Amino acid sequence: MSGDGKPGRPYWRHIVGWPLLILGIFGLALPFLQGILFIVVALTLLAPEIPVFWRLIETLKKRFPAVFEKAAEMKASLKKRFGQP
Repeated sequence: MSGDGKPGRPYWRHIVGWPLLILGIFGLALPFLQGILFIVVALTLLAPEIPVFWRLIETLKKRFPAVFEKAAEMKASLKKRFGQP
């Protein structure tokens, strides 16, 4: 259980985040996938559970602000789809 009192939330983050991260890594090599976008979304989802990802995100936000804007839109869409506030 995570610190915010919502049971199951860490599992949701891991279930969605890790496959997105793997897809993003494949997307770096495949021309039809936007690998960096999937990686950023995955890192954003996993960051509250994994502190190393949180620090990495802070560094990447400074270098690629446009990517994080797109990732925020994708994250909001996923939250809406899965019924998260």
